[in-house]
Amino acid sequence: MYELGWGEGGEAWKWRRRLWVWEEDRVMECRDLLLIVVIQVDFVDVWLWVLYPNVGYTVNGAYQSFAERASTPTSIPVTLLWRKDIPLKVSVFAWRLFRNRLSSKVNFFRRGIIHLNSQHCVSGCGLQELESHLFLICSLFSQIWQLLRTWLCVHSANPSNILDHFHQFGTSSGYTKSRCSFMHLIWFASTLVIWKERNDRLFRGTQNSHFQLVEKIKFLSCGIKPNPVLFIIVL
Repeated sequence: MYELGWGEGGEAWKWRRRLWVWEEDRVMECRDLLLIVVIQVDFVDVWLWVLYPNVGYTVNGAYQSFAERASTPTSIPVTLLWRKDIPLKVSVFAWRLFRNRLSSKVNFFRRGIIHLNSQHCVSGCGLQELESHLFLICSLFSQIWQLLRTWLCVHSANPSNILDHFHQFGTSSGYTKSRCSFMHLIWFASTLVIWKERNDRLFRGTQNSHFQLVEKIKFLSCGIKPNPVLFIIVL
């Protein structure tokens, strides 16, 4: 793949048939991961335990890494992200968002694709288009969360961290398990609608009002909800 070229447009990315949308998302994610790989022809490949490169792999070291990872509040449980009631493309989008793998202007700048002055937020606020800014802090899109809380009759703060916001939005106020599940669905739908609106403003020049975006979130939440009765209760 390296010899054929695994960059965008490289010969390594040719297929016998046209890819589905979710397959194209997987290819884009794989390409992004390969961009940071550097092949050095003068060095021999060796196995390396990244957590403890000097000591090497041990069962105790592996156990400690899992224990530390499980205790950190910045991790996303697999059961909350990869769910059967959520379309795969939505889960892939959320996974890329949590790992800072979206095609944001800041990420493009880091890869040398755009210039420094081209990484401003699409809202025109003049700040960098970081994921945390775009989805949570931006004066344009942050109002959507307030409208959603009003609709859901929820009162809470607005964390500036993506993972903290996800956990708080779905588990605050002592919700039941079913209610938490649906709140997470609304969160997934909200971030996807915000990202699509960002792309529409950037590439198509079209704009929707805050109320139109909230209506789109409601409609999308209905489409991926696990329980129709629960949605009526939330309303």
